[in-house]
Amino acid sequence: MRRRAFRLSIVAVPLLATMAVFAPTASAEPGLPPALADAVARDLGLTPQQFLDRADAARRLADFTDAVGSDGVTNAWLDGDGRPVVAVADGPTRADVADAASASGFEVDAAPIVIPPAVFDAVQPLLDLLPFDPSPTAGPIRASSYLGGDSFLAGTPAGLGQRCSLGFNAVDPTYGSVNITAGHCNPSTTDTGSAALTGAYPMCGSLVGSKFGTFYRTSQSRNDYALIDIDDANVAEFESNAVRVPGAGPLHVTGTVDPIVGAPVCKSGSRTGFSCGTILSTGQQVALGNNVLDRGFSTSICALRGDSGGPVVSGTLAVGIASASNVGDQPSCEIATVVSMLQGQRPELFATPINDVLAENPGLTIRTS
Repeated sequence: MRRRAFRLSIVAVPLLATMAVFAPTASAEPGLPPALADAVARDLGLTPQQFLDRADAARRLADFTDAVGSDGVTNAWLDGDGRPVVAVADGPTRADVADAASASGFEVDAAPIVIPPAVFDAVQPLLDLLPFDPSPTAGPIRASSYLGGDSFLAGTPAGLGQRCSLGFNAVDPTYGSVNITAGHCNPSTTDTGSAALTGAYPMCGSLVGSKFGTFYRTSQSRNDYALIDIDDANVAEFESNAVRVPGAGPLHVTGTVDPIVGAPVCKSGSRTGFSCGTILSTGQQVALGNNVLDRGFSTSICALRGDSGGPVVSGTLAVGIASASNVGDQPSCEIATVVSMLQGQRPELFATPINDVLAENPGLTIRTS
């Protein structure tokens, strides 16, 4: 597995005393809000239906690999045309697994990739598909609702903070309404769990409103995520299951899925809105400061400062939380793309799998519909 260094997508801004309210608009595309449909067409060259179809193919592929297990499948991915491909393991069950893959509409790779047991053990947690949960836990979207992709500041009233994006709204069995965002967004990780907790404040541009929650768990070891406990007075604003570009129509999240190489994905961030790409790798090792994360996935998505913590989706399924970008310091994605090309690279976004976050926090569930 590769180990690569990414710049953190964070920025410090001063606290002010006011805020703006974002009102969602209606969606013109079935299943996708207009802003996301535009990003899918621009970044992936796909129609909304093609995006949803490929996302569903990746979900079925993840389900198949989980059901068959490592004894039957050595690898699985979507090819450049969005077709699901399965590399079947050699052994006594090879013919049966190949037949089952073909019957499911998957192509069978003629030359299966042999993965050493030690490597497979390291990435297996990313391939374990958790049960799809369509339970109607989501509340209505209000004009005052906070959704995934909205801007917030992590800090204290007396000083500077870090600007990030809200992730998925969720429910914790102990804390109630929470939001899942990036761990490095919390500037005071050593204070998590103490009396000097970091607060979360809504933002519109450089304007900062009243605190809506407090960080109560932060992880920057193996996975990069943080959980924000929503204040009682703001619970109703965090009951929606939607993600959006601030001020635009929402996408309703229907469940979760593990990352599959080749799957189409889009992120929502307060800096760059919706941007899309495909999953490049899983089980990725990434150095973030003094920490090494080794359970994430990389994507061909452009993300800049302030997008950290935002939701990553495939179709209507939650895949992960945006962690860091190799072009985070660039002024725009257009410039980032050109600079990357001149360096023989391309923009990449590293993300933490949402199912890993849920597995590390028993009882935690994202809001779905």
